[in-house]
Amino acid sequence: MRPGRPTPTKRVIVLGGGISGLVAAYELVKRGHPIEVTVLEAAPVLGGKIRSEAIDGQTFETGPDSFLTTKPEMLELVRELGLEGDLTGTGPDAGFDILLGGRFVPMPAGMNLIAPTRILPFALTPLFTPSAKLRMALEPLRPVRRDGEDESLADFTRRRLGAEALERLVGPMLAGIYAGDPERMSVRSTFPQLLEMEKKGGLVKSMWLGWLGTKRPARRDGLTTFVTLKGGLSKVVDALQRRLPPRSVRTDCPVQAVRRRDGHWEVVTPNAVFEADAVISALPASALADVIEGLDPELSMRLREIPFSSTATSVLIYDDKDIPNKPKGFGFLAPKAEGLTVTAATYSSAKFPGRAVPGRTTVRAFIGGVGREADAESAITRLESRVRADIDKVLDLKGAAPLAQKTTRWIKANPQYEVGHSRRLDRISSCLKSHQGLILAGASYCGVGLPDGVRSGRRAAELVFAGSRRSHDAVRPGLA
Repeated sequence: MRPGRPTPTKRVIVLGGGISGLVAAYELVKRGHPIEVTVLEAAPVLGGKIRSEAIDGQTFETGPDSFLTTKPEMLELVRELGLEGDLTGTGPDAGFDILLGGRFVPMPAGMNLIAPTRILPFALTPLFTPSAKLRMALEPLRPVRRDGEDESLADFTRRRLGAEALERLVGPMLAGIYAGDPERMSVRSTFPQLLEMEKKGGLVKSMWLGWLGTKRPARRDGLTTFVTLKGGLSKVVDALQRRLPPRSVRTDCPVQAVRRRDGHWEVVTPNAVFEADAVISALPASALADVIEGLDPELSMRLREIPFSSTATSVLIYDDKDIPNKPKGFGFLAPKAEGLTVTAATYSSAKFPGRAVPGRTTVRAFIGGVGREADAESAITRLESRVRADIDKVLDLKGAAPLAQKTTRWIKANPQYEVGHSRRLDRISSCLKSHQGLILAGASYCGVGLPDGVRSGRRAAELVFAGSRRSHDAVRPGLA
């Protein structure tokens, strides 16, 4: 470039206005480079699964209700956007119950992931039979698997801790994060820390030594492990949108095709064709597969190999006087053997008391997931009736009706990291080497939580600026 000659403006199209897409656009704009960013979103509003609503003054989330502070990316973004004053942590009663034979059994104190860090609560818990406790206690003596092959979460748990631990704890707790089936979930792609713990002498030993000698100090900022925003997580979406240039966001604008022409990218929508030097796709892998089939049939096929499951959330608000026994803790998990439609529930008014309306109890129920998708995909009226019946039963409400109920379905919206997921990502990245300037981000690939989405969006922006140099420093070129 000759001295004094202006740097040409780089045009970037971002597909999808969820957290990853918005963060990618925000990151591109804030760096100050000559850049023109356009965000295309098929829905009438931005945010993807982040959606805050209110009923009778009660704020609730139809998608994720909080984020981890142990993963710093989302917390850093909230502070960067000037929203730190809205942060609110969880309440003091952090217990969680497991539904066992129709009765609540408290999760043993000191459980970290799926292994105990405290002997006495684990020894006294009625959650496991004596033989299962012995099986789990002897876990450090189990040999380490060294063949390097991917393995399901279920197989890993049975091998290390036994079948009862899988049925009563691991399946309901860890699989619920992904709305998946432990028999198919890749332990390497979902909980790689378990593999590291196995290598260091076993899960129980790693947890126990960690609890004895390297306990994590209390956060100086006073924040709990999970936090949310007082006015709802949609505040993050609104703040990101305000930081983008006027008219850079197009809602109600579904993408029909992505193609390459005359050295640049073209994104086809019903109303216009957008030209770009680079395209960041934060669409679900299944949606992107449809629009790039004409560009690269093999890449489209590889994207379709990532399966998705359906879930639903149903928020119920009760008058406290209709709840004879106020539930304790943050909620409960319901193993499949309990025969309920509800797979888990949180007591949102106890989990985040800073957002609760006095005199009300808010229950947030979860439905669906792999193998139980018919429940989530059923008619709303039928689904809500079954959810009310389940909550009435487990909380002994004696037929008390909620003051309000709101249900949101997420049809085929939850990516599944099944056994072999890492190999699928390698194949997708291999295809992307032929498409300079096409970058994939979002929950379909390397993490489903909000911090993961923020990290992916920032990484996507970095890959745009890296340009042709991106392949030398990326584990998987083209995947953010």
